[in-house]
Amino acid sequence: MGSEGQGAKTAPGENRIIWGVAISQLIAIGVLWHSIALFLKPLNQEFGWSATEVASAFTLALVVADIFAIPFGYLMDRRGGRWIMTGGGLVGAAALMSVPHINSLTELYMAFTGVGISQSMLLGNIPASVVTANVKDFRRGLTYAAIIGGLSSAVVPPVVGLIMGEYGWRAGMMALAAILAFGPTLICFFTLRGTVGSRTGEFQRRKQALSEGRLPSAPQGGTSPLRSAIRTGAFWTLAIAFSVHWFVMSGITIHLVPLLDERGLPQSLAVVIFSMTGPAAVVGRIITHVLDPVGSARRTGRIVFPMFGVGMLILIFAGSYGATGNFLFALVHGAAGGVIMIVRQTVIAEIFGLRGYAAVSGAMTTVSILPRTMSPVVLAMLHDVYGTYLPVLWFLFGLIVIGTIAYFIGTSERMAPRR
Repeated sequence: MGSEGQGAKTAPGENRIIWGVAISQLIAIGVLWHSIALFLKPLNQEFGWSATEVASAFTLALVVADIFAIPFGYLMDRRGGRWIMTGGGLVGAAALMSVPHINSLTELYMAFTGVGISQSMLLGNIPASVVTANVKDFRRGLTYAAIIGGLSSAVVPPVVGLIMGEYGWRAGMMALAAILAFGPTLICFFTLRGTVGSRTGEFQRRKQALSEGRLPSAPQGGTSPLRSAIRTGAFWTLAIAFSVHWFVMSGITIHLVPLLDERGLPQSLAVVIFSMTGPAAVVGRIITHVLDPVGSARRTGRIVFPMFGVGMLILIFAGSYGATGNFLFALVHGAAGGVIMIVRQTVIAEIFGLRGYAAVSGAMTTVSILPRTMSPVVLAMLHDVYGTYLPVLWFLFGLIVIGTIAYFIGTSERMAPRR
């Protein structure tokens, strides 16, 4: 990476940064992602809103998070992530604290707009950008953070579920707000001190030159990293590949339990199979790190994208093998999908460089707005048309084939941008 890694060389306490990001993600993902789904039914029952109306609040949060990915990414590259992530915890806590006091659907949507802003500041691109800009071996840092963060579904939701069962959903929501306020907020404030963005020095030199009445010199990397990236075929083919990944993961998350119910499996067993995808993702990340700790993300992606397709084929044909085949799907799908998340974070740095990483990564997230948010609805419509999930699964497999081809093209040498 050459000079692009200078931020990593000067950042203090790399282990402190890695563990700060990892623990904050463990808590924040559990609060802002996994636990939110627990409130769908209570809100529906208390206010009489339809499941679609309540679920639209969660969809709104995703859309808002994706929209803010680019501006927060730009700010991250310029200023670093400490105050963004600390502020994200405060914004999220305030938004969650407001939910128990709502009286209308409009107020619910306003609260979840705040949740979406918090997700954009605290999850995904920003923590990954903190690691890439401040840790020399950023691949190791991202892997550790992903492994720890992958355990979030087993930590926060059970605690909140117990509180809800004992004291009601309002107490559960207030508990989430408190966990976010005293967890990631304080962790990021204390552990990310001294961190920088990938272009911090560049903007500081520009500001100093202007204050002295001089014309600032051209940045070492030339033009805007984001502008340069989106002009390449590699950016758009990778955007297609990772949008397919988001579409499939989002759709399967919502529809797997109903699909298994359609196949005649008891709901308790279906939930167990569904819950296996999270631990499988963690195991996949650990195995990848152990077998290839310093390997290329391009090469890793060329293994796990086809594996992602194999997982879907297993699900298609698993109906004939009862619970065993469906368990096998959960393991393969979870492992491949979990590793692809790390590949996405690291391959952007490998191909486009560290300079402007947060903005480029944020732009790729913004491109995936529709795939992330519309997948459950599209799959539900297809199921309504055909009356069964089998054609839906073949549709998903076809998309994975397209995404795999796009990934191979996007990571080929002839598509590599000139830097």
